[in-house]
Amino acid sequence: RDQYYRRPDLQMAGRTIIGKDAPRGQEMCDHYMAPPSLSSPALACMQEIQDECWRLGIPLKTRHREVAPNQYEFAPLFGLNTTQVDQNLMVMQIIEEVAVRHGLAALMQEKPFNDVNGSGKHNNWSIGTEDGIMLLHPAKVNKATGNDTAFAVIMSAIIAAVNEHGDLMRMAIASPGNDFRLGACEAPPAIVSTY
Repeated sequence: RDQYYRRPDLQMAGRTIIGKDAPRGQEMCDHYMAPPSLSSPALACMQEIQDECWRLGIPLKTRHREVAPNQYEFAPLFGLNTTQVDQNLMVMQIIEEVAVRHGLAALMQEKPFNDVNGSGKHNNWSIGTEDGIMLLHPAKVNKATGNDTAFAVIMSAIIAAVNEHGDLMRMAIASPGNDFRLGACEAPPAIVSTY
């Protein structure tokens, strides 16, 4: 946290604006998906974050390192999209508050360091029926309907919707931080794909 206080750009903008690039990026990815080290304060911090979230009814299932150095990930259990978005915001607030108690600084900017992946902060989604049939799972859809073309019809409808309303989807996700993150290390943000 002392290093954080030495960087006005991190404090004010949540990302580096000036200075050298990080000495090591994610080129080796030797830490990706590994559990947090027992010798790091990050593990104790993550355990407390998980505990605080459980007390609020937010079940965080995943806890591991991410692709960038000193980057970690939580993933909540599947739920309704509107609830999950609210819980995602609550989790970010809890992360920031608990990190301080552990002498850490949590950066929520999508891409806090140049040429190094950022936090992501996203919600994955799927479509299912009230009976729990996931409509993006071909075998389950075809078995449930008894129709081998049911999945193709569902995908055609989704692709048609993305084609028709792609501009609205793009407007819903557009922000300077998200565009910088996606345009720098991940998929180009101007492209909406159903791949």
